[in-house]
Amino acid sequence: MKHFDAIVVGCGAMGSSVSYNLASRGMKVLTLERFGLNHEFGSSHGRTRIIRLAYYEDERYVPILRRAFESWRELQSRSGRSLLRMTGGLMIGEPEGTLVSGVLRSARKHGLPHRVMSGREAEEVHPALSLDEGLAVVREESAGVLFPEACIESAFELAEGAGCEFHFSEPLGAWESLPEGLEVRTKDSRYLADRLVFCSGAWTQKLLGGTLPLQCERQTPFWFSSQGQTCFTPEQLPIFILEEGRGRFFYGIPDVGHGVKAAESHHGRLVEPEDVDRTVTERDFAPVKDFIARRLPRLGRVPIASTSCLYTNTPDMNFIVGSLPGDARVLIVSACSGHGFKFASVMGELVADIATGTRPQYDLSFLSPERFVSRRVSRSDPDA
Repeated sequence: MKHFDAIVVGCGAMGSSVSYNLASRGMKVLTLERFGLNHEFGSSHGRTRIIRLAYYEDERYVPILRRAFESWRELQSRSGRSLLRMTGGLMIGEPEGTLVSGVLRSARKHGLPHRVMSGREAEEVHPALSLDEGLAVVREESAGVLFPEACIESAFELAEGAGCEFHFSEPLGAWESLPEGLEVRTKDSRYLADRLVFCSGAWTQKLLGGTLPLQCERQTPFWFSSQGQTCFTPEQLPIFILEEGRGRFFYGIPDVGHGVKAAESHHGRLVEPEDVDRTVTERDFAPVKDFIARRLPRLGRVPIASTSCLYTNTPDMNFIVGSLPGDARVLIVSACSGHGFKFASVMGELVADIATGTRPQYDLSFLSPERFVSRRVSRSDPDA
């Protein structure tokens, strides 16, 4: 039975970053991925992703995000690929709404440069948008676009160069905690590891035997032709998030080569990852169509592309990062509730710290699995 210092389960955003960071610290690493690199069945694809600093979700993420920006730039430099494009960002909603009040709270607490505008003022600067006068708009410069497939390929290539062994199309079948290590079984092989790191996204719930209260949510982003209009370029349209009423969020990404991306965040159907309808329907499109008509009236109404992806949500919508209660050798880096990709670069570093016995420099206690786990688990036998 082949022995590894660490086995990583999953090679999406988190798994590729964890693999790279572990291998670059001299650890013997195996990464198991049930599909291929940059597959479209999970949570890490989609051409573009938003990265931003004035985090409305929770101000405790801001110090971690500062390092995430730095880490993405370092990965970009080492890989020679274009991974990050800064565009600035607009957070739009009612002045007392969740989005605007949360962004301002984070910006003020951490001294982040920002500008507050009315809807009409923002329209004058960004003519692609149609906004109500009563809406508040917070502009921050520390926001932009990540290119997820290139990010994952970069981490994969650097991890492989550092000695990480990747097995694609080899899903984890079962694992067991033994005194001598963690035994991992796939359909055809058995391995032993000192550490087991779950970066398995929507499959985490099943692989951990239902220990964590996770729900998998289907999402459908869309792309639209900008028809050559300069108002949809990154120079004139930053990334944006817009809270319609209270608690309903839409986002948009300017045309960086794929068309303008727009989607509703959350309010998708709950699904099981093995049983997801990948066909995008008119029902999926309806809320985005209405949003485009209201807020991006110059944009074409017929999408040029669409896809489906998965959010894996926790009850409090924060991540799960840390050791599995009952076995500190098992780490969980998953269940990112739809807002985790931007953190992947720094999460790889933090997991490598934990795995090598170094105390992380950021407070991760609010992300600990301890807040959910009520019983201890050391073995899982999901269907392979």
